[in-house]
Amino acid sequence: MPRFYFNIRDGYDVDEDDEGVELPDLEAAKAEALATVEELREELSDAGNIELEIVDETGRRLMTVPFFRGGRGGKRR
Repeated sequence: MPRFYFNIRDGYDVDEDDEGVELPDLEAAKAEALATVEELREELSDAGNIELEIVDETGRRLMTVPFFRGGRGGKRR
């Protein structure tokens, strides 16, 4: 089963996921990313332009999920 990593990117700063999660495919990784974004959205509401990026075992970025609609940081109105 492939391992996917979920890095949090805020502009140029990246908080890398060192452990990753074994999931059956990219669709399962996308579902995991969306659930993570929902959980952390309120906690990170005052931060800038935050994205959760899904990375494979080779370090290749597969997908990026913004925390805020339109890719904007800050609180939603």
